[in-house]
Amino acid sequence: MHHFAMAMGALDQLEVSNRNSWRFLAGVHGCDADSWVSAGVVSSADEIPNEIKRTDGPYGRQCQHGSWHFLSWHRGYLFAFEAIVAAKVRELTGEDWALPYWNYLDEENPNARKVPDALLAPLQPDGTPNPLIRYRNTSVNELPSPPTGGINLEAMTEDDFLVGGDGTIGFGGYIVDGFAHFDRWPGDLEFNPHNTVHRQIGGAMADPNFAALDPIFWMHHCNIDRLWEAWMQTPGKTMVSDPRWLEGPFDRTFLMPKVGGDDPGESFVARDTLAGGKFHPSYDNLTRGTGVTPGVVDVARVNMGPASRQKVDPIGDNGAELTLADASVGTQVSLNPAATRDAVRTMGAAQPGEDVSRVYVALEGVRGKDPSPAIGVYLGLGEDEKPEDHPEAFAGELVFFGLNVASDPEGVEAGNGLSGRLDVTDLVQRLQAGGGLDSDRVSVKLLREAGDNDPQPIQIRAVVFYRRSGVVG
Repeated sequence: MHHFAMAMGALDQLEVSNRNSWRFLAGVHGCDADSWVSAGVVSSADEIPNEIKRTDGPYGRQCQHGSWHFLSWHRGYLFAFEAIVAAKVRELTGEDWALPYWNYLDEENPNARKVPDALLAPLQPDGTPNPLIRYRNTSVNELPSPPTGGINLEAMTEDDFLVGGDGTIGFGGYIVDGFAHFDRWPGDLEFNPHNTVHRQIGGAMADPNFAALDPIFWMHHCNIDRLWEAWMQTPGKTMVSDPRWLEGPFDRTFLMPKVGGDDPGESFVARDTLAGGKFHPSYDNLTRGTGVTPGVVDVARVNMGPASRQKVDPIGDNGAELTLADASVGTQVSLNPAATRDAVRTMGAAQPGEDVSRVYVALEGVRGKDPSPAIGVYLGLGEDEKPEDHPEAFAGELVFFGLNVASDPEGVEAGNGLSGRLDVTDLVQRLQAGGGLDSDRVSVKLLREAGDNDPQPIQIRAVVFYRRSGVVG
């Protein structure tokens, strides 16, 4: 880590216009020029190059979120960053360097959730100031532990990268035709642990326009990338093979700076991040803290058959927009009785050839000015029952990292906002067994989780229930 600090200190001395500078590399992920000046990242006299501050700049606002390119783009981003830092380490010390990952879910390490000491200490081992704390404007030095910890490996139990015609459900994210800075539907891994860790660290990490300035960003994303690799190497998982993903996007090139920063940069497509590609990594361990064992079939869930044959259908919605301020809000979702009864009947199927279903609740068209708000979702509560008093009704938490960017009407995605879903199959089964589920309606309560400074109202266009159906494989 000392070499990491040395290299980053040197890269921070470069002008922001230098494509190998710390700030330029962070700006590739996200850069709001006015905010950077206000926060002191740059001075008003600094010239932030158009190629990162403008949406149409070749390097600017590239990060892919809420789409099926989330994992592949960030893998290319990690490769570019590691190459540039490693070159600087070699220049300064003559030694090799590789980006470390932060394995915060390593069950064998009691200190796994602690931010590495090297990112907290004011001084380096040689007594010089530690450059790694330069942009770390947060006092958080450890992720919370269960039962309130939030981060988990439930995403790793999903068998399919995407399901249905659009990827509304799945490990990897929503199908988009082209470049998507912040599109509508993050995949399971993007929601948790990715989004949750960003929020829990806070400070720069909580806002995509600042996140990559914090060194923990790179170690966090290296672990997310490791989880993806572990998932792909686990038998029974189905990776996408659609040419639109493999060769995409087609409307704008993924472009990364090269060591030295010379034109034309390093362009790539998603195929380049898979085995045999120029951006395919190697990790020392794909088992610890991943929830899977590569080479061993994962049996955490019943196999629902080929992803291409599974169906995702809405079975009910609340029919009204909601506003969630600093408390909670409730709504009633009207369900299709026949579809709901059939979904409940087939949720427990386990024998090959049987019809099988899973049920999801989704918050769609979520918009707001906060960068990473968290919303707790509760099912089956009465009108006067408070969510915080009923943990048994808790369906899960959704962290909408980048909501400020996705909601900006002047942004790339024209303020469409984000959507997210939770698999509530187990909870629905418990509600049904206890008589708390009607086949024609269900109550949903949303709780604004604490932690935001001066929280802004959140608009939610609709609450929708989905049924995912297949045949046990």
